[in-house]
Amino acid sequence: MSDTMHVSGTVQPRAPHQTHSEGNHRTPPGRHHAPCVPQEFVHRPIVDDILVTSWHRLDDSRFTLTAQWPHDHGYFTPTHGRHHLILTGETIRQAGLLLCHTELGVPVGHHFILGNLVYTTHPEHLAVGRGPTRLTIDVTCSRMRLRGGTLSSGHFAMTLRKAGRIVATGHSDVTVTSPAVYRRIRGERLAARRTLDPLPVPVPHQLTGSAMDSDVLLSPTDGSGRWELRIAPGHGAMVNPANDHIPGMLLLDAAQQAARALTAPRIFVPYAFGTEFHRYAEHGVPCTLAARHVPSALPSTTTVQVTGCQEGKPVFVSTLTALDARH
Repeated sequence: MSDTMHVSGTVQPRAPHQTHSEGNHRTPPGRHHAPCVPQEFVHRPIVDDILVTSWHRLDDSRFTLTAQWPHDHGYFTPTHGRHHLILTGETIRQAGLLLCHTELGVPVGHHFILGNLVYTTHPEHLAVGRGPTRLTIDVTCSRMRLRGGTLSSGHFAMTLRKAGRIVATGHSDVTVTSPAVYRRIRGERLAARRTLDPLPVPVPHQLTGSAMDSDVLLSPTDGSGRWELRIAPGHGAMVNPANDHIPGMLLLDAAQQAARALTAPRIFVPYAFGTEFHRYAEHGVPCTLAARHVPSALPSTTTVQVTGCQEGKPVFVSTLTALDARH
């Protein structure tokens, strides 16, 4: 699953043992943001959506970063007093992109294909305070392949901490392609963009855990546990008009909405979330999401698997696990 932003220029690898906190973006009144890294390093066009704030190389494969989670974000609204589940995945994504561009030789403008994104959170440490939640992230890179001094693929394992306590652990696997290779891969699809056709009716936002109907990514179908993906206007944190395919993070959000809709009216708040991506999710092609209960590996938990398909072929498979309500 590619996650790209088309910006020209090259970022050279940083020298080791330096700390960086870059960016001089003006913060809107009422917001509480630390200095941001440049938007092109994390592929986010909106400053308020940048979560990672600094990075530091420890050795050839280990890094430490800082990040900040907002308490009042327009899209990542808290759930039952805890930070939005997708924030952890987005933080892992941004941290990996940042290191690729600043420390691993990947020029801005190259494209990233996300193979998987897996993480487990510790809900007891996810409470939302009155201000932003500041985090440290320990990153270990492995299985790195370099081509001409530039990363072509790698595995990123991360541990997120708040005030020394582990908030989440996770990993992702990425492949990097040059613009020329990406053009060959995408072919005619390179020019595809999200259309502004009228959206199908959403399921009620209360079923998906969304703050309002405009954030809902599911439209009802005749089948039980099945929905059609609707790309809601929502927030730029999920929808980038420059993307030639449906972004992976939007699919993750749709998966957690489907899991919550399947288990409603019970409150289903996952603490573990794993996704494997099989192919690009294309604009203009109906995408069906099917959710079902699957056996849980741990007692007193409930697990839901969500599969997204286009033209009968799987695009992604997500597995979400939540503690049973009494725990």
